[in-house]
Amino acid sequence: MVSRDQSYDKKMRILGVNLSNNGSICVVEDGQVDFYLEAERVTRVKRDSDVSKLLDMVDNIDAVAIADAYWNMGSKTMHSTKCISKIKRLFPDAAKVDYRDRHHLTHAACGFYNSGFEEAAVIVVDSSGSNSDKGDECETIFHCKTGRRFHWKVKHKEYNTYKEDNSGEYATWGIGKEFDAVAESLELGECEAGKVMGLAPYNTHPDASRVQKEWEDRSVELVEKALSTTKQKNVVLTGGCFLNCVVNYKLTKTFPDVKFYAEPVSHDGGTAIGAAYLVHHDPKLKSF
Repeated sequence: MVSRDQSYDKKMRILGVNLSNNGSICVVEDGQVDFYLEAERVTRVKRDSDVSKLLDMVDNIDAVAIADAYWNMGSKTMHSTKCISKIKRLFPDAAKVDYRDRHHLTHAACGFYNSGFEEAAVIVVDSSGSNSDKGDECETIFHCKTGRRFHWKVKHKEYNTYKEDNSGEYATWGIGKEFDAVAESLELGECEAGKVMGLAPYNTHPDASRVQKEWEDRSVELVEKALSTTKQKNVVLTGGCFLNCVVNYKLTKTFPDVKFYAEPVSHDGGTAIGAAYLVHHDPKLKSF
């Protein structure tokens, strides 16, 4: 067990591992990404979560940071268990850091530290993050700051919720799940929200265009909330829903005085980078 107050040599090699969609690993050394790879590039399985083959490609690791998201699938659970066992076997002396219950934080860290901002509002929106007794997170706004007064303050959070009453089970969910639902209704396949984003400008289906308009409107509301709660003019956009060029362009036009940074690796692959960055900058540990 490693003390949560332990400080690390900044030149240590940190392995970040994402066990969710777009399974990925990265190595951060001296605060810089030295290596990044997604499982699908090796296995040829789209969005593969099994990173076990990737773990053989790295060595001399001082700490391992794990990221994940909440989604219930038998094969995914099996892959995660296998990968964690392999991590412990390959890197027995490395510190182990667990961010599996802080999915949006790892998204935010990836975007914030890549942005170059010393202080910013970070908006994370995706389909499904970490699970809690309130549901699984779908929207988060952080106020992030580096330096001696380093902090990560949550200013806003929304959850996907699933409840049951006399009329049966019902759900209240965010825009990410809305994109997923439209993709399923159009029979585009599982986890194909990106195809709905691509189809929306063609306006060939009312649901494809409707959810895009809802997201454009909601993104403006979230930026307004971020500006008012953090008093920042630097805004980082990350999470899978911000892989939407139309939305990001609209935001730059709607808020001309704001400096935006849209994270290129906004899908879950980027959480491996974020988890490793968190260990480098603020190594508060949870062993696994």
